[in-house]
Amino acid sequence: MFLPILADIEKAVQAGLDEHAKAVLERSNELAPKDTGDMIASGFVSVADLTAQVGYRDFVARYQHERLDYSHDDGQAKFLETATDELTDQLAPTIGRHVRGVLGG
Repeated sequence: MFLPILADIEKAVQAGLDEHAKAVLERSNELAPKDTGDMIASGFVSVADLTAQVGYRDFVARYQHERLDYSHDDGQAKFLETATDELTDQLAPTIGRHVRGVLGG
């Protein structure tokens, strides 16, 4: 009997990517400057094929993230980069957990 295991594995990887990307966004929001909250509210996660994207739609986010000379009273620059760096070691285990669930292990 044919089992479409590859499609199931791909879906499991996507679920793992989505879970991890949401964790990165959550941590990034903790580190980001708060000011009005508009930037944080514009945060998004997108998973397509086997790629995840985490970002902010608010146009101010790029400047707040990249400008190290800005004064951030309630956050920091490089908030998304820092969150990604902090959580990178959790990516493979998160995906692995989802794939093992599909494979019954």
